[in-house]
Amino acid sequence: MPIFRLFYFAIIVLAVSGIASHVYARDSVGLVLSGGGARGFAHVAVLEALEANRVPIDYIAGTSMGAVVGALYASGLSASQVREKLLAVDWNAALRDVTDRNERSFRSKSFEGRNFLGLDLGVALDQLKLPLAVLRGQKLALVLNELTLEAAKVSDFDALSIPFRAIATDLATGDPVVLDRGSLATVLRASMAVPVLYSPVEIDGRLYVDGGVANNLPIDVARDMGADRVIVVDTSSQRYTTSELTSVVTVIDQLTNLLTLRNTEAQLKTLTDSDVLIEIFPEGIATADFNKVKDALAAGRKELVTAEDMFVSLSVDRSAYRDWQESHRTEQLPSTLAFVEVISDAPRTSSKTIANRLTVRPGQLLDNERLGSDLGKIYALETIDQVEVSVIERGNQVGLSLETREKAWGPDYLDMGFNLEDSLDGRASYNLSGVIRATNINPLGGEWRTELTLGDKTEVTSELFQPIDYGSNWFASAIAGFVSEDRALYQMGVVTSMYSTETREYGLDAGYTLDTRAEFRGGFRQSRVANKLILGASSLGAEIDDSRYFVRAGYDTLDSLGFPTKGVRLLGEYSIHDSTLGATKQYDDLTLDMLYPFYHSNRTTLVAQGYFGYLFETSVTDVTPRYSLGGFTRLSGYSPDEISGRHASLISVIGYQRLNEQVVFPIDQPLVLGFSLEAGNVFQSRDEIRWSNTLTGGSIFVGADTAIGPSYLSFGHTEGGHKSVTLSVGRPFAERN
Repeated sequence: MPIFRLFYFAIIVLAVSGIASHVYARDSVGLVLSGGGARGFAHVAVLEALEANRVPIDYIAGTSMGAVVGALYASGLSASQVREKLLAVDWNAALRDVTDRNERSFRSKSFEGRNFLGLDLGVALDQLKLPLAVLRGQKLALVLNELTLEAAKVSDFDALSIPFRAIATDLATGDPVVLDRGSLATVLRASMAVPVLYSPVEIDGRLYVDGGVANNLPIDVARDMGADRVIVVDTSSQRYTTSELTSVVTVIDQLTNLLTLRNTEAQLKTLTDSDVLIEIFPEGIATADFNKVKDALAAGRKELVTAEDMFVSLSVDRSAYRDWQESHRTEQLPSTLAFVEVISDAPRTSSKTIANRLTVRPGQLLDNERLGSDLGKIYALETIDQVEVSVIERGNQVGLSLETREKAWGPDYLDMGFNLEDSLDGRASYNLSGVIRATNINPLGGEWRTELTLGDKTEVTSELFQPIDYGSNWFASAIAGFVSEDRALYQMGVVTSMYSTETREYGLDAGYTLDTRAEFRGGFRQSRVANKLILGASSLGAEIDDSRYFVRAGYDTLDSLGFPTKGVRLLGEYSIHDSTLGATKQYDDLTLDMLYPFYHSNRTTLVAQGYFGYLFETSVTDVTPRYSLGGFTRLSGYSPDEISGRHASLISVIGYQRLNEQVVFPIDQPLVLGFSLEAGNVFQSRDEIRWSNTLTGGSIFVGADTAIGPSYLSFGHTEGGHKSVTLSVGRPFAERN
């Protein structure tokens, strides 16, 4: 009997060993995910099918969007978690590199109405240095940092829940490069950096661009990792025919396809009968159609309806798959940070300046929202090109490390701007502008900014802006300027006189910036105005000292200055023209300006606009009329600045409807159709300020936020029979001269 029991026990042991051998000695499986832009969201459907059919994955290799999907799954997320994370991203904004306006400094927003184009050209005494691409990809970098924060602690990709590789292309040689370590977010950005469109990513002294150029379907990489069998998912689009090449989007997509086609075909030839090939080519979805990502996901699910038959040889039983899932759970982030450090490879941007912009502190919990906000503040310095985020361990302590790199084409920059306002009746205002910014001229982050405007006026303004400490919100400013222009004075719509006016001005300010939302400053301006009569009746003094003390406050949370949909902008200034400062006449004046989008639904927006200007001493003579109206939304029936006076008030409601969808590429801008209802006037004395003297009118317009700034073509009418047709380019309707 004991012998029988021993024999029976031996049979059981052998049987269990055989089952275990069958379960755990399975072929290792590699998942290969191609690039494909928006079509790459079909990869998520594949992950869902793998989980539904209990297919464990041992290795993942991906390119571009395939690398992003693969990295998230490799970091231990489930297919549903990957889907939720990716669909929560505004990919249009990320890939268009549109930084939220409220992530920019108030100082930067205050210059926006001058319509500089954002060329960001590096300038030196002997050369002009160009950026390496049209877009810098900073918004994408922020998104990728947020997506991969759970894996920020991992620097060796073999240590992820599933060993992972991303493919990039060495820009110097054109060779494919397998990236297996470093900052996961930075590596993914390198794998996605479409040449010319997005800046190359520097890693260890080498520049990398989109991996699809050299190896869009890295089957060989998965095999080199150790995969016995591979599941290959190809979302590369088929080539367009001549008749289908109808837009810049399809042309760019075609060029991408041609670059990847040859290396993809070479990889596909290495597949064997034991491998699985899944081809998903969603119709009507181009590389850049990130507004159709849900359609790409649906196309992938449709393609995988018969996935059970496809994966039957790779499936394991429920118990084995549950064990695999348990071993691939995401490691949670540390509850608190023991330290936060900034490593700056930025010779003119102090690490203290960067550190002082952080709200993530030792002893705090690390969360995506706070870190994303801090990274936005770093990029808002406008001198940093790249930030690598790592969660690192030192002994028993865990902390956050931020490594920053300056723009290679800095530290001094040139930009250009243009604006035009033409009433199409012979009266036009046009200006070409340029600005040179010398950044980080001292360790505290001082900036010297000089602007030149040529056109219907000549203007030179130079400002030295100086924070009082590293990253401080307190600042001081010294400014000097010169303006020369011809100025017409109107009465009842008729030019009564024309002056050639020259203004020379200098002054000192001090103030405080409240993060990105507000600024308070005060100071003085020594200002001398020379008026030379060209024609008409003389009404202004030949020489006027317009020196003054002032306080100014601004609050700006608008999402856009050209066509805002939310937020508010409030600007106010109070000036004291004091004889002790040298002013010819002593008086005070107040200016208030408001813009408030009070309704937004789907594509329709309603905006309230208000403007008020008031001189407190109306008996003073020889004071240049300080306020003017006329032009688009400013009593649209009049030409720009056609009526002027010592007081002014304006209220208007502006509505617009977006007519088309905006996609990724910045040339595809939304077109709007709109109207304005206006009431206001200028007044020569305070006794005239009453509702019965107010003029009413309005306009209808078409507009677009173009590459050269917001543009409008309006047809205006104002009480009294005043009509105009105005073309305005580069000057937001809320901005004044």
